[in-house]
Amino acid sequence: MFGLIWSYMRQHKWRYLWVAILLVVYDVTLLVPTQVTQRLVDQLSQQSLTQERLVSDIAFLAVATLVNYGSAHLWHYQLFQGSVTFKFDLQQQAFAKLIRMRTPFYEKFRSGDILTRFSTDVGGLLEVIGYGLMIVVYAGGMIAFILPAMLVLSWQVTLVAMLPMLLMMVLMYMISRKQDQLIDDNREAVAQLNNEVLEAIEGVQVTRAYSKKAVQEKQFRKRTQTLAETGNRIGDWQSLYNPVVVTLPGISTVEVLWLGAHFLQKGAISLGQVLALQLYMVSLIEPFWMIADLLLVYQTGKTSFEKIHELIETGDDMEADGQLVLTKPQTYAFENYQFTYPQAERYSLLGINWVLQAGQTVGIVGKTGSGKTTLVRQFLRQYPLGQGAFTIDGRSVLDYRRRSIETLIGYVPQEHVLFSKSVRDNILLGNPAASAQDLAAAIEMAAFTEDVERMADGLETMIGERGLSISGGQKQRISIARALIRQPELLILDDSLSAVDAKTERQIIQRLQEERRGKTNLIIAHRLSAVHHADWVLVLDDGQIIEEGRPADLLAAGGWYVDQYNRQQTQKGGQ
Repeated sequence: MFGLIWSYMRQHKWRYLWVAILLVVYDVTLLVPTQVTQRLVDQLSQQSLTQERLVSDIAFLAVATLVNYGSAHLWHYQLFQGSVTFKFDLQQQAFAKLIRMRTPFYEKFRSGDILTRFSTDVGGLLEVIGYGLMIVVYAGGMIAFILPAMLVLSWQVTLVAMLPMLLMMVLMYMISRKQDQLIDDNREAVAQLNNEVLEAIEGVQVTRAYSKKAVQEKQFRKRTQTLAETGNRIGDWQSLYNPVVVTLPGISTVEVLWLGAHFLQKGAISLGQVLALQLYMVSLIEPFWMIADLLLVYQTGKTSFEKIHELIETGDDMEADGQLVLTKPQTYAFENYQFTYPQAERYSLLGINWVLQAGQTVGIVGKTGSGKTTLVRQFLRQYPLGQGAFTIDGRSVLDYRRRSIETLIGYVPQEHVLFSKSVRDNILLGNPAASAQDLAAAIEMAAFTEDVERMADGLETMIGERGLSISGGQKQRISIARALIRQPELLILDDSLSAVDAKTERQIIQRLQEERRGKTNLIIAHRLSAVHHADWVLVLDDGQIIEEGRPADLLAAGGWYVDQYNRQQTQKGGQ
């Protein structure tokens, strides 16, 4: 944590140098009122105070007060402005990391946990770089200037008065150690609560459909109760701070008065010096209390740093990016390729031998869980490469920059991700620079034109978070239009026609045939009607290719493809 903070301060060294100078000015002028008071009291007791000295001391005090106020304002502003900049930089760094990471990374962290790290934990570090650093420079500076001044007046009184203050620091440290685990438990409870809230929001329709509102309310109440109990335990320990902070500095104050009176009677110090020692002691209560508070800020910041550091340092286990730029690939080839997901015990793909030629339309079919989606994910480079060979134009896929592969692909996943924006914005996400003609063409190819015309605000219609305000078929076609507007070299439709009717499916397939002739297409489907036009069809079962060929040849050869075709034809006739 200190390395991160020091690195940030070095990057903004002129800001913190300016803060240091202002703090020196602030601390020096902070001593002036007590010194003026000491001098005036001594002069009054000795009956040597003149009007000229009184006026000059008051003027000096006024100037020092104004300088003290101005410097305090400036260093406060610079310090806390720096903490806001630190928070901004840290969140930018963490977010840049998140959008670069592939799927294995997100399997290590839940969404609610990531949100907690972005909010609560970043806030904890902000507290350290802001309030915590303020304690160090402000309280540390006051102690560094006031304590020597006290020692000059009377080192005996000063040392005795410091003993209760040191005891206060020790007790504060012990209390903060006890709080450390509770703070970590509280943070984990917040992360769990965030996860449940996100799941409840995303699954609200299912919850209502199955009348599980009462169950979720009960679970939420249980989570919040646990969070409240943890918070109460933290509060119990925090309640010990106040008695310590009030009692021990009070003892120090009494010691100053008692010893000061004793030395005053002996003539070792003057009345003004006794009063100055007392004023200095009162001035030290706040910085000592703040330093004790720093222990709590440090414990919270340390936990927050560990969570943020873990988020930033954890990788996605992907291989190093290649150097070649892919432009117009001619072949994608798998040779004895095998793949297994992280933490899985069995292969999801086994013995894949297949060459995809540029310009081909290939259908991929098979029963649920046969490995269809896993196969097309290899093109997207979402996971580390499996065993065997996966090459593009004769070179390993690892030789190419992942970004250059991504720019050539238009992908429509099974779970359609839409954003709380307009229909236009969701489609243009595929190509923000697309013209109005390109947008209209993509919508037409996705058979979505009539739907847009029926919407109240047309393309400006807001579709709601995750597309809750539109139908499943409309979600699919918006996602298809978003992929098509990229005009990709390789289009991947992962079961992307399942929510549309047969007529709409035919329209989309026909337009794809017309508009994407000469370009490469991969279509995963359960309805064989979606792939009957394909140049080649793969049939997968248990991660292996069990049949492949042209649709007509597969119908003539028998096997799973024929059985599935006949079954679907029977179902179609029955309807």
